[in-house]
Amino acid sequence: MRANRSKRPSFMTPWRWVLLASLLVILILTSLNVYYRSVQSPVWEEERNAEDQAMQLGSLSSVDNSYHYVWDEPVWVVKGKDHNNDVTYVWLLKDGSITLRADQGKTKAEVKESFLQTKPDAAISHIKLGLLRAEPVWEVFYERNQSGVATHFYDFYRFRDGTFFDSYRLPTR
Repeated sequence: MRANRSKRPSFMTPWRWVLLASLLVILILTSLNVYYRSVQSPVWEEERNAEDQAMQLGSLSSVDNSYHYVWDEPVWVVKGKDHNNDVTYVWLLKDGSITLRADQGKTKAEVKESFLQTKPDAAISHIKLGLLRAEPVWEVFYERNQSGVATHFYDFYRFRDGTFFDSYRLPTR
């Protein structure tokens, strides 16, 4: 006959499984956070340096936003306020900078309105400031349906007066 022995209780109780799973999730999330920060830190450092440089060269008292723009050459476009509390844009080039107040040029809304009057069927993806042939411009990236084919375009308008500057058509598939 078999002897009835009591079975020893399992070391991994449901509570311990939950605790182990929670610790594992926390460890994975922490590792992902550390990895993300290590990958992004050079980008953030470059952005901070560009903003600091724009504050010095463009006489800005505060920075609202900045982004890296690449077309002919890589530049940083920084939007901020000067000491008179006027909205000011600074284009940071490799060997200098261009500083213009917002009232010295067309606004994004004005460029969009003007653009849609000439191309009402266009679906605008974005409008942003850039630099083309050493001149501050508004870049309009959009899509138009031409003969049943979706075609993408870049149109450039001068920042100062909003006049058409240049256009590039991307090849279709």
